[in-house]
Amino acid sequence: MKLKKLASLALAGALTLGLLPALSSPALAADADTTYTLTIPSTLTVSGSGWNATDGISATGTLESGKKLTVTATSANNWALKSGNNSVGYNLATATGTYNSSATPASWEFTELSNTATTKPMGIIVENYDDKPAGTYTDTVTFTVEVAKSAAETPNIAQADCTFSPSNGKSTLSNANITTAMEYSADNGTTWTDVTSAGSIASLAAGTVQIRVKETDEKLASEAVSITVPEVLNINELVGPYTGDRLTCEYYAGETWQALVDRYGLIKAYSGRAAFGSDGFIYDEKGSFVPVTALIDNTKTYEVQ
Repeated sequence: MKLKKLASLALAGALTLGLLPALSSPALAADADTTYTLTIPSTLTVSGSGWNATDGISATGTLESGKKLTVTATSANNWALKSGNNSVGYNLATATGTYNSSATPASWEFTELSNTATTKPMGIIVENYDDKPAGTYTDTVTFTVEVAKSAAETPNIAQADCTFSPSNGKSTLSNANITTAMEYSADNGTTWTDVTSAGSIASLAAGTVQIRVKETDEKLASEAVSITVPEVLNINELVGPYTGDRLTCEYYAGETWQALVDRYGLIKAYSGRAAFGSDGFIYDEKGSFVPVTALIDNTKTYEVQ
């Protein structure tokens, strides 16, 4: 027990997070000046394993429109407090958690600045050091500040507000908030294609499509929203016995025959039943009239009589 107590005392005040309690620097931009003062704790007293909080990292100043202040950090000892050949690992973090030797160090973004300080949480998560020998364990963390373009606002495109229409096995996605300032990806962000028609994206296969605002000279690309494109299904070809008209109907799971009435000119609603042009009513495999309120089922055989 005495050894553990000594280790705890030796660690106290051993972690240096920055050389200056405040960093002030002007950043010249193309159209206006960005000035900021960044305040970072100069030291952190380690009180024990687990979460050790600081007073946070704060910034004041002014940012040019479309810019953001980013703060990243590097560790002299690769994120470990060291005493000779002995080390105690830690994570630079923004909230309490469990120590993870492969964790990514925290970073911070300030997208708005004013004369009133904006403060964001900062601390470290220290691994258990009960089995470490007594000693003075230290590390030095260097912070880097950069003024860069901020991201565009994430588009307001929700799954519930999207509609789909099928054509030749593909779908057209429609949403009033889709604009030609956006781009989409159907391969999980590997490639991006410009939206060419406001309000819709055509020829999408079933799966997930990501949509985001494109990068410009002023803004980075926005975060992408993901929309699920349903699978296009088919029912057996319907043939008019008198006119010879033919139609292969595409639809989506959960749709009723009313959807086909709305989608195809040859499918009609007559007295609450599905009909085919001027040829007659549509029957199911049991010889029953198909009501327009019935779900479409491609496991059934439909015919016109």
